[in-house]
Amino acid sequence: MGGVRKLLAACMLLAGPSAMAAQVLDPSLRFTAEERYDDDFRLADGATGGQFMTKLSPRLGLELKDPRSTGEAFYAADLLVRHGSGNATLDHRGGLSLSHALSRRLKLDFTGRIFRVTDPTSLPREGVARTLSPTLYGQARVSVSNRATQRLDVRANYAFEGAKVYEEGREPGFVHTPSLEAWYRSTRRLTLGLEYRYQGFIFGEKFSDAHGASAALRYRLTRPTTLTVRGGPVLYTSPEGESGWLPRFSVELAREGELLDLGVAVGHDLVGASGFTNALWADYASVVVGRRLSSRLTANAAASFFRNGRAPGEGAFRLYDSPYVSQGYAVGGSVDYRLNRYLTLQGAVDRIAQVGEGDAAAGVNLARNVFAVRMLISAW
Repeated sequence: MGGVRKLLAACMLLAGPSAMAAQVLDPSLRFTAEERYDDDFRLADGATGGQFMTKLSPRLGLELKDPRSTGEAFYAADLLVRHGSGNATLDHRGGLSLSHALSRRLKLDFTGRIFRVTDPTSLPREGVARTLSPTLYGQARVSVSNRATQRLDVRANYAFEGAKVYEEGREPGFVHTPSLEAWYRSTRRLTLGLEYRYQGFIFGEKFSDAHGASAALRYRLTRPTTLTVRGGPVLYTSPEGESGWLPRFSVELAREGELLDLGVAVGHDLVGASGFTNALWADYASVVVGRRLSSRLTANAAASFFRNGRAPGEGAFRLYDSPYVSQGYAVGGSVDYRLNRYLTLQGAVDRIAQVGEGDAAAGVNLARNVFAVRMLISAW
């Protein structure tokens, strides 16, 4: 936390007296009350089937706005009470984001999130949830971008990811990822990019790393729709000193419109911080759709799929009968009805499943179904 305080203090000093004079701090309090039917795989007595649960989630937030900066900090707690077994769990979430214009050409961005959960399927990173044990997980990213010329942007990034599974003998895992990228706007619609990325994977006393280079293009199909394609080779060196190549690619389609939002992502990459091993190859695909049916009514749907295996590519091309590959999917939908600026009602259905064999999935069946109704209150 000391580093975060120093970063915020430095940014406030860089903002200068005139910016500080116009600084606005806006606190917020939100509360979610949920009643759900859940196939709870975490029952201590090993019982099967589902039960009704109540989930209460207060969220405290603080937004920062001034002529040069925008930012937000929040903390949220999730209290889940299971009516059938009488068990109760308490999860914690927190986050910090800051965007600060150091000058007309230079910009600093920071984002960070941390989770301490008893339900690993609630984490934003799929594939971590290969256990029934509580998990501590965090992400952070710092970027400094500079508009070198009217057409050329250069950005330096550092990303951190960490996971700790609270099981006896489990070591924490971390990934440190510095990168450097350049984007050149060749036309009003087309932007071309190059990136170098280094990854350092730490799992207990084991260390491995990877060097990757990729080319990218970003094309604006329509005013609200953008296509981004990225690809290149990655050289991975294991803790034993053995090296191997794997491809890295991703295709992303993003649309933000007045009535329809759409996000599609497909890719293959090298990842870490799963809490179970040093580094993994990963296939992933996701689709998210949001449709505003009226000024008060919104419908949302999402689906995702992933496959993980030992780096650099063990089992990557075997769809079945691979003892070191875990895979899973999640599908869900919700309908939101906003009664007024303070109160929103929501109904949601989710299906989460993960399958695997051997040490990749630890013999755990994580399939579950969730049917929920929620009341979202914005107190201020």
